[in-house]
Amino acid sequence: MDSNDNLQYNEFRKKRVKIFKRLILLAVGFFIALPNVLCVLIIFTMHKTNSSINSLTNELNLLKVTETQKVAFEETKAEQVDNPAKENFVFKVSSDAEEYEGYQRVYLTFDDGPSRYTDELLDLLEEYNVKATFFVLAQEGYDDEYRRIVNDGHTLALHSYKHVYSDVYSDLDGFENDVNQVYDFIKEKTGVAPLFYRFPGGSSNTIYKGDKNELFDFLNDKNLVYYDWNVTSNDATYGGLAKGQIANNVLKGIEGKDEAVVLMHDANDKHSTIEALEIIFESLQTRDDVVFLPITENTEPVQHVTKKTEEE
Repeated sequence: MDSNDNLQYNEFRKKRVKIFKRLILLAVGFFIALPNVLCVLIIFTMHKTNSSINSLTNELNLLKVTETQKVAFEETKAEQVDNPAKENFVFKVSSDAEEYEGYQRVYLTFDDGPSRYTDELLDLLEEYNVKATFFVLAQEGYDDEYRRIVNDGHTLALHSYKHVYSDVYSDLDGFENDVNQVYDFIKEKTGVAPLFYRFPGGSSNTIYKGDKNELFDFLNDKNLVYYDWNVTSNDATYGGLAKGQIANNVLKGIEGKDEAVVLMHDANDKHSTIEALEIIFESLQTRDDVVFLPITENTEPVQHVTKKTEEE
């Protein structure tokens, strides 16, 4: 092999060595980068999965609330009586029925507040000179809203401390603890001792498995009268309802009722409820036989379930 051939052969070997080195470096780089890429993909997938799980959990909770409200509403129709038991009534000097004889009495009630829309809701009620009742939760950061409800002449009532059914209805102690906590919270914030209460899911809820008489006795001992409803706006329906549908539910629901206690909600996802109220007020303002009232000691309670006596 002459010198020229040797040179060509050496050049060929050098090129092959360079190619092998590059291949080896690429392979090493690939195997070094692969775990990092896989980690990034795994983290992204886990994040996406967690988001999906959280979303599904929230939807499930909403569905549970909606189902409970649906059960309560259905049981309202089945169990409501014309003359409910009087055991838990507060003494009345002059009932609303006497004072507003000849009027249809409409009690707008708002559960689950305060919310980011409470001030807007109160502004609307003030604009139409309407008084209402707020069955509230215990929520920090809304001190002004709690006080404004009272100062504007509305009734501030109790709903739940945190509205967690598994805690509220775990047993009698759980129920008493929830009521006591929200009672103390509201009294501290406003200086006002609440007089009225609404069961989460209504008194006809099927969550509590014990004897409901013991719940009624506790409320009575605490001088709290509980109120359910006989008209529902269905504004808590999962996915929400348009303002027109909510307004229509209320307007149809109050037809033929001398006393209409309307269930609505003051929550962060319920702005359509405020929009519906404007439609309701505009529809009824031409009638001179309708009066909007807050629940007071003179208001006849609407109760889905009442205390059963031994004779019953």
